[in-house]
Amino acid sequence: MVSKSRKTLEGLGALPTSSDIASKKANESVPAPISEYKSPAMRAATGEKRIESKYEQLTNALEEANAARLKAESQRSTMTIKMPVTGQVVEFRQQEIPVDNIVVPQINGRRQSLLDALSLSDILPSIKKEGQQRPGYVYPIGDGTFGSLDGSRRLASCKLAGIPNYIALVGEVPEADRAKFSENENKNSALSYWEQSQNFGHLIEVGAYKNWHQLCVAHDIPTADESRFKALYEIPELYASIFTTPTDMQKSFGEEIGKLKRKNESQLVEAAENLRKLRAEALESGEPWKDAADILKILKSSVRSKPAVEIDVKARKPKTYEIGPSKVPVKHSRSKTTGAIKFEINANGLSDEDVAAVEQAILKALKVS
Repeated sequence: MVSKSRKTLEGLGALPTSSDIASKKANESVPAPISEYKSPAMRAATGEKRIESKYEQLTNALEEANAARLKAESQRSTMTIKMPVTGQVVEFRQQEIPVDNIVVPQINGRRQSLLDALSLSDILPSIKKEGQQRPGYVYPIGDGTFGSLDGSRRLASCKLAGIPNYIALVGEVPEADRAKFSENENKNSALSYWEQSQNFGHLIEVGAYKNWHQLCVAHDIPTADESRFKALYEIPELYASIFTTPTDMQKSFGEEIGKLKRKNESQLVEAAENLRKLRAEALESGEPWKDAADILKILKSSVRSKPAVEIDVKARKPKTYEIGPSKVPVKHSRSKTTGAIKFEINANGLSDEDVAAVEQAILKALKVS
């Protein structure tokens, strides 16, 4: 072993002791361990809160903003809104109006004849229990009557619930703004495709548009939907009245009805009228009604079977003839229900040649080769 002199350590600082090393380790920060990734299913199983996506956060924020707006509408006695066409700012004042003093003009777009306890089942129970929570928009007509721009479903629910007065925001809305204002406000509860088609057709009838193509371009409706809306416009309200609510009717329903009408229109109408009757019975009894798929199946099946043809013929009593050299007995008869003529050969005790000869004789007489 080589010994070192003290001179070798001269100039060096004091060496750390074991206690110095332990103290240094205690003061050093230990890096946090990397957290292990957990799937959404694992987080749910362990009770951890699910992390919302940016889309969900944005959706929730929009819903909260809309809820705040609705709450403000129900609490404020006055408010101002800029009109969509003229740009005029209109002040609305909240007041209670007798339900019978409010009419729903055609510009509202919603068919009031289709509003009943079944089609309003999404809002009627809460209005019966808690009353009307959100006011509707109306404009004064005169003589104490008002026109509804928004909220006709709430108005109908108030009538069904026996509520005498309707909470409304009343404003002098210019005539040029009423249709667009109503369209914007109805987005909270969109019109059915059938109701939209009726409104579109009316615009063409009054000359607002030359044809369906021009209307669809103006309303940014895809070209593929032009024929569908046109087909919906051509079917009567009867078909909209057989659904739980008109919004259950698909956009292609008009085209389906057009195909079925070409097969047998009278049977199709009969089936639709029967469905409307059964729906009324279900409404009265409180039983659930059929869904859209079942309704379409019933309508399709109504035109598949051909009706019985009534034949006005006289029945012919069976008569027996003796045909051929062997005098083979042949019974001849005619059906009263179908008009069918039948020949029966009694082959008892006859040879195959005799039966074949009679058969050929009948075929020759009927000019069948």
